[in-house]
Amino acid sequence: MLKSIKDLFCRVIDDDIAALAAQLAYDLLLSFFPFLLLLISLLGYSNLESTDVLVYLQQIMPKSTFDLIYNTVVNVLGSTSGNLLSLSIIGAIWSGSSGFRAVIKGLNKAYDEEETRPYWKILVISILFLLGLVLSIIVAVSLVVFGRMIGRIIATKLNLSGNFILNWDIIRYLVSLCGMAFIFASLYHFTPCRRLTWKEVLPGSIVSTLGWLISSLGFAYYVNNFSNYSSIYGGIGAVIVLMLWLYIISIIILFGGEVNALIAFEKQGKEKPKCKKY
Repeated sequence: MLKSIKDLFCRVIDDDIAALAAQLAYDLLLSFFPFLLLLISLLGYSNLESTDVLVYLQQIMPKSTFDLIYNTVVNVLGSTSGNLLSLSIIGAIWSGSSGFRAVIKGLNKAYDEEETRPYWKILVISILFLLGLVLSIIVAVSLVVFGRMIGRIIATKLNLSGNFILNWDIIRYLVSLCGMAFIFASLYHFTPCRRLTWKEVLPGSIVSTLGWLISSLGFAYYVNNFSNYSSIYGGIGAVIVLMLWLYIISIIILFGGEVNALIAFEKQGKEKPKCKKY
């Protein structure tokens, strides 16, 4: 156990996860707003409201960052009469998928793999994952928004006790949590050049899911209660906080990949050399 932890620490250092995460965070920042605009635009074809997604984000983001995102999205959607044009949607898909292409590069580094696939294949994979993530978020938000109503209907039809509603609330949030773990598992399974089994990517997906939730909630609590970036950075304080949040997420994504890679290498009997930098 201690040897595995030491090997994992060595992988994180040797692969320079901190620097890779900074590059990934920059790409995620560029693709974040196009992705969000695409998501909200597609919500226009469902029974959900754009505010449902924004309220969901408010629970895991610092207030200043949420205000920045909310004002930006409202202004952009307002200038396009609430819907993006077809050309704008294509541009949002292209820009939003750039974040996934950056993730692919980072995970290939974690698995010590050279990219051998053609660019068009990487582009298709990143776009498919973008659309899949949009669909997953819509389903997750639908479960949260309409879950209580569905639970009451089931309880009424089947004459179930009040405890069912409490258990139902727990179940629908657990389903959303499992859905997030499945997204991370799919990311680790399909996107890298090295193909791993679903069993091999499960540990990293669990680590990433729990790390994402804990770090996002903890970072939001810290910024909202103990830090005031606006007093240091002025008007761009919210942008700095958003960048830090994306940087933390980037580290977690890459760290989950390192966990999976370590397990895969240990099963193959490959030894990781001592840390090169220390």
